[in-house]
Amino acid sequence: MMKKLVSMLLMLSVMLILTANPGQAAAVPKLFLNGNALASDVEPRLVNNYTMVPIAVVAGGLGYQVSWDQATKSASIHNGQTQMTLTVGKSTALVNGQQVKLEAPPMIDKGRTMLPLRFVGSQLGLDVQWDNVSKSVHMKEQNPSQPGEGGGNPSLPPASGQIQGITYDGISRFSIDYDGVISPNAMLVLTGPDRLVLDLPNTSFGSLFEPGTPSGEASYEVDGHPALSGIRYSAHADKPVRIVFDLSLPTTYEVTQSNGQLNIDVKYPEPGAVPSPGPDSGGNKIYKVVIDAGHGGKDPGAISITKRQEKEFNLAVALKIKALLDKEPRIQPYMTRSNDTFVELADRANFANNLGADLFLSIHANSFRPDVTGVETYYNRESSRAFADVMHKHLVKATGLPDRKVRQANFAVIRRTTMPAILIEAGYLSNRHDDSVLAKEEVRDRIAKEMVDGMKSYLKLS
Repeated sequence: MMKKLVSMLLMLSVMLILTANPGQAAAVPKLFLNGNALASDVEPRLVNNYTMVPIAVVAGGLGYQVSWDQATKSASIHNGQTQMTLTVGKSTALVNGQQVKLEAPPMIDKGRTMLPLRFVGSQLGLDVQWDNVSKSVHMKEQNPSQPGEGGGNPSLPPASGQIQGITYDGISRFSIDYDGVISPNAMLVLTGPDRLVLDLPNTSFGSLFEPGTPSGEASYEVDGHPALSGIRYSAHADKPVRIVFDLSLPTTYEVTQSNGQLNIDVKYPEPGAVPSPGPDSGGNKIYKVVIDAGHGGKDPGAISITKRQEKEFNLAVALKIKALLDKEPRIQPYMTRSNDTFVELADRANFANNLGADLFLSIHANSFRPDVTGVETYYNRESSRAFADVMHKHLVKATGLPDRKVRQANFAVIRRTTMPAILIEAGYLSNRHDDSVLAKEEVRDRIAKEMVDGMKSYLKLS
């Protein structure tokens, strides 16, 4: 964690040292972290009096977890505590699930994605000072931990938020009512046993909080939820408030926050997800395959030239694939969504990983210039390449559209999954011919059939 923080501090400080003249390139400054000299050869840019830093600095030079979604033109940054998502041209960002206004929106400049330094720096808690005499940047962690002090658990700053109650609606939603300010960390998805863990830094229990005690630990069982068996929470002076959702099987979740209330929706698993399939009657392995219908809910995806939404095409094809796989005795299908709902990219990958899936297929349609036409199949890791090659041949056959080849990409759902995982782009909705082809029911049926045939071929079941 310390290494990641050092890297991030390095990036952020570089961004502050630009000269006042936006037409001149700034010399790389001397950088110091907690008094120790650092080095960097990546220069920021001054755009409209705001310092912008290339995303490559965050990903490479700073060592943070960074993902880039080409479809939405958005960058996600995670430092172990803070999760940020910034979108090119958008004046707000998501920080731990909350909308936060930006002073300058991210942009693409000469092919490089640039992020606003001041925002990133403030969210990651950096103390950065510029020494004009020595032309150097001095960076300090605001609360650096010291080895051997406090057993590795330094005391938190005074609590800025107080929990006044935790309620359950009896279906899927837990609501945390609070006063003040609460900034939850990103949800942790853990296994052995399965559970969701949410930490709330700088938070305490209010004196009127019931049930349970204002400090210590409390828990209760949950009845009626197919995946959630109980909830536990604790608060200690040297740790954040921690809320644990105990699961009887892996599932997804959604966290929302507004007007003094933090809501955690623990989703129902897909029908048939439990019990996990064992061997068939002949003792053969049953393969678990996750079908991911891209986009959904508030995220429509691409809009076709005839104003159709990509999310509808993705779901329609995904449901057809599942229906065909339901008839296969040695393949058990699972879906990341089976209706028009929004599922976070991380949740889609976590769902597949927690299931121990054997294959992951994400369904999409593309959009670009009106003259671009054809199909593409994307993979991330080399271990997914063979699966991509097989499925792509079947995709070309199903659509009859031009072959735009198998390609490597960094899409989150195929990068974060641990099994062979691919993402297909079945055509370009921005192209009139592709749009008309993908709108046909018989074409969607063919795509579904060929995807199933491709899986069977790859798994050597045909």
